[in-house]
Amino acid sequence: MPKALSEAQIAQYGEDGFLFPMRVMSEQDAAAFGRRVQETEAAGKLKARGGETKFYLRFPWVHELATRPELLDIVEDIVGPDIMIYHNALWAKQGGGGHYVSWHQDNTYFGHDPCEVLTAWLAITPATIENGCMQFMPGTQKLGQLDLKEADIHGSNMLTSGQTADFDPTSVEPFPVELQPGECSIHHAFLVHGSLPNNAPDRRMGITFIYHPPQLGQIGSNRTSALLVRGEDPYGKFDHEKAPDETDREGNIARHEKAVSAYRAKVRELGNLTIARMD
Repeated sequence: MPKALSEAQIAQYGEDGFLFPMRVMSEQDAAAFGRRVQETEAAGKLKARGGETKFYLRFPWVHELATRPELLDIVEDIVGPDIMIYHNALWAKQGGGGHYVSWHQDNTYFGHDPCEVLTAWLAITPATIENGCMQFMPGTQKLGQLDLKEADIHGSNMLTSGQTADFDPTSVEPFPVELQPGECSIHHAFLVHGSLPNNAPDRRMGITFIYHPPQLGQIGSNRTSALLVRGEDPYGKFDHEKAPDETDREGNIARHEKAVSAYRAKVRELGNLTIARMD
């Protein structure tokens, strides 16, 4: 029996490649998380434009969010009881800044095979059409892995890679993903998606977590790591990461840097030669 989703929702995910909105935490908790992000940014310990990854390994309060039962129950209903987290990013889009995200697929530089991978996008502030919420291309996950057009490395593109899928965006009607703070969407890692600029005065902020079951392989020879957050891993296809420890800040930093190094070696192997351009 599903833990969080209905059978109809699971079927809709299979058809459209996404679901939303699902409530993961209260608006008050989302606001508190946002304040923590801003404090960490101000201290120079976090970048909020997509150029940093896997910081659930560095900060226990981020790990707590990534492993909330309300979130993992949704993920389990899609990928099964054994769950690993592979990647995450913070997306802060300034009001009136012109920043956008080009049409892309998440798995292009993850290389998971088969692509039984989903992204959870959690709103920390309201995500609206006006402030540049995500837009999904329904059903495009059925196209599989698409080739790429020339990279869009314009300074306003929030993707470190400038990745742009070889896909005609006029062929499908985009679906705007409006969310309230504490709500999340989930989408398949082959789903074509992107976002337009923030035309509102205030900053729009969200955080993503990428989950998959442990039995998946990866294209290429470089080995990466992931954190087991529910169930078991009898396969050993990913090096096991360790959850951050409140009492071991230096160890958290070292383990985070090691995991990021392996992640970046993989994305470079898969063709992303600009991964560090926003660091």
